[in-house]
Amino acid sequence: MNTMKNPVTMTAAVFLALSLPLCAATFNVRDYGATGDGKTLDTAAIQKTIDAASAAGGGTVLIPAGKFLTGPFTLASSINFHLESNAVVLIDNDISRYPILNKRYQDAITVDGAHDLQITGEGTIDGQGEAWWNAFRQNPSMTHRPYLIRLSHCTNLTVSGVSLLNSPMFHLALANCKDVKVQGITIKAPQHAPNTDGIDPSGWNFLIADCNIDTGDDDIAIKPASGPTPGNRNYIIKNCTFGHGHGMSIGGGSANGIDGLTVDNCTFNQTDYGIRIKTLRGNGGLVQNCTYENLRMTSINKCPISIVDYYPESKAPKDPATEVAKPVDDRTPMYHNIIIRNVTATDCPNAGLIYGLPEAPIDGLNFINVHLSAETGMKIYHAKNVSFTDSTITAQNGPRLMTYDAEVTGMK
Repeated sequence: MNTMKNPVTMTAAVFLALSLPLCAATFNVRDYGATGDGKTLDTAAIQKTIDAASAAGGGTVLIPAGKFLTGPFTLASSINFHLESNAVVLIDNDISRYPILNKRYQDAITVDGAHDLQITGEGTIDGQGEAWWNAFRQNPSMTHRPYLIRLSHCTNLTVSGVSLLNSPMFHLALANCKDVKVQGITIKAPQHAPNTDGIDPSGWNFLIADCNIDTGDDDIAIKPASGPTPGNRNYIIKNCTFGHGHGMSIGGGSANGIDGLTVDNCTFNQTDYGIRIKTLRGNGGLVQNCTYENLRMTSINKCPISIVDYYPESKAPKDPATEVAKPVDDRTPMYHNIIIRNVTATDCPNAGLIYGLPEAPIDGLNFINVHLSAETGMKIYHAKNVSFTDSTITAQNGPRLMTYDAEVTGMK
């Protein structure tokens, strides 16, 4: 008998058991020279505090009430970077004095290879991104803007409670990390702030729960993972609220694949997309064992369900019959066992777009108790083993389902 447990279930158990060691010692940044007046650069004082806690074997780095203006600084292992409720970390928005590292502006809060790290509290980290957005709009080829938080190759991370605002670019990038919990955070940037992704994770064993995200780009986008154990594995995303932004995404690109994703009990209101998988030839991989369930979508601006193997979507041929098949390799997008269940979407311009490749059709997509209401119907091109069970599509104009080179059951 096969006794192997479902990987998502195993992950949930790991998350429930996940806890970081208590950091007994507290290191207050004011004790190390921080002013918190919102005008004086406190970068050196904040870094000195983190270094002192790290040298002591770990501890809580306390950001008390106040406004702490800072340039880039680096976190460390066994640190709880804790912001009190009236604490604000302000990222320096004077571009002329912001450091450049490796031909790009240095990310604001970083660490590479840390373990047992927390960012907690009820305070705020404000990227003060407007100056950066304006500079980018005037010169899109400007040096790469900084991320607000970038944690790379880290293990046993928790980010909870805090508010992340107005990043110059991505807010929370968690690259090739393992055993991560992001819970109860708020991420907000203006609707048209360029490239202001909310959470961009990659790696193994993620729980993202109870978050409120409203941005100018992807709310959550699972990025391709790399390293000695490549590929994304075991994600649970639940109880989240998505406002403006591009919704719950995989990509752009699915290189090295993703295995095990559950998106459960989330609300989407005025997002551009709901469920979105965006990938392309040359940066694809196997996306499998993904379940999207108990989702509510209203006033989606573009598409409630978008699974498209042409990114950006503008590269997709207007007529799928004109597309020519190309050789399949390990970077061709592939799909297996994708379930969309208990989902409603209303007040949308179209019901959905499923657009695979002629050489690698989207394979194995199951709609169960899905009810979509839109101005126009759903398009399914280059796909097979697509099934609808107890589901409806209501289109105000034209047919509810348009297909080409597609095997679809349960919906006419």
